[in-house]
Order: sequence, then structure tokens, then C-alpha cells
Amino acid sequence: MNTNITDFSSRESLLQANSALIAQLQTRLKTKRWKVSEGENLKVAYYRVLIQALQCQNAILKDTELDDLKKEIDDLKELIKCRE
Repeated sequence: MNTNITDFSSRESLLQANSALIAQLQTRLKTKRWKVSEGENLKVAYYRVLIQALQCQNAILKDTELDDLKKEIDDLKELIKCRE
């Protein structure tokens, strides 16, 4: 897989990487004659590893966003207490 995406620090970059992977797989599946090339099984294994890494990164980003929301809610609660 050859993508120019190396920064997976945002959901947008994860989506771009996933879109590139999907496009490559669709191109491969659209070929009229299916001939397994040398190293194809290894390439598929790397695709699987990439997908797992993308899922892990997405989970981390989700947790970070939830932590940020929790802090914002706590800050708002504190602000409300101060005004009362």
C-alpha cells in the first residue's frame, strides 16, 4: 500500500487512510482476471495490520475526545457553582 498519509492524529487523516485502502482494494477486486501475484498474501496481511492500527488509533482519539468533553463538563459545573 502506498499512501502519502503518515499523520494519524485526527479522524480526518484516519478516514483518508481508510479511503485510500478501500480504493486500492476496489481496484484490485475489479480486475477481470484474478491472478495471485508473488507476495500478495503478505500484502493482505499488512492490510489487516494497517486496519487494526487504524482501529486502535481511532479508539485512542475517541477516548481523548471523551476526556476533553468530561473536562469541559467539569469546568462548566465548577463555573455554575461559582455563580450560585
